[in-house]
Amino acid sequence: MDSFGGLSAAHEVEVDLITDAYRISGVVQTRFGRVTDIVNQLLGQHLAVEHATISEHADPSATLAAPSALVDVSSILLLTAPGLTGEAGSEMRIPKRAVKALLALPPIRMTGTIHVPMGSRPLDGLLNVTDRFLAMTDVVITSGRYPELGRSVEAAAVCRARAQVLLVADDERPDELLADVLDEKTAEAWLRSDNASR
Repeated sequence: MDSFGGLSAAHEVEVDLITDAYRISGVVQTRFGRVTDIVNQLLGQHLAVEHATISEHADPSATLAAPSALVDVSSILLLTAPGLTGEAGSEMRIPKRAVKALLALPPIRMTGTIHVPMGSRPLDGLLNVTDRFLAMTDVVITSGRYPELGRSVEAAAVCRARAQVLLVADDERPDELLADVLDEKTAEAWLRSDNASR
C-alpha cells in the first residue's frame, strides 16, 4: 500500500452489491484498499464481478451463477467488501468527525456513520463532494419489502445520488437520535409508497 489512498498491485477482493432489483456477490480485481475507491476510481461504466452469484429481490431463492457479470455502476445502490480495511495514507488523510446518518435508497434503508471534514456541516459532507459513492461505517441495512436484505456491515460504499431521503444528526444537538427525527414506521411507509408508485 502506498500514500495514494491505498493504491497497490491488483488483487482479488470479495464484494457484495445491491441494486434496486438484484443482489450480486463475487470477486473483483482492484488495486485499492478502500471500498469506495473500487467504484469511485473505476474508469468504465461497468464493474466486472467474477465468480458471480446473482439473485433477484423478488425471488431470492432463484439464484444464477456465472463466471463473470458486468454490473452497470449507475445501478449500484451500495457495495461492500468485507476484506478491505484500508484507509487513506496519513499524507492524504483529512481530519474528519463522525456523524450519524440515515439514507433511504429504495428498497433499502441504511443507518450508520459518515465522516465529514472538521468545521463543516454534516449535510455538506453528503452533498458537497465530487465522488459518486460515499463511505458509511457501522452500517445497519434494513428493507421492509425484502427483509432478507437486512444485515450489518462494517463499511459500505453508498451511491449518494440514488438516496431519496437523507437525514443526519443535527449540529446543534449531536446526541439526538435518528429515531427522534424519523421513526421506523414512517421510514417504512416512505419506502412502501415509493415502491407502490413504480
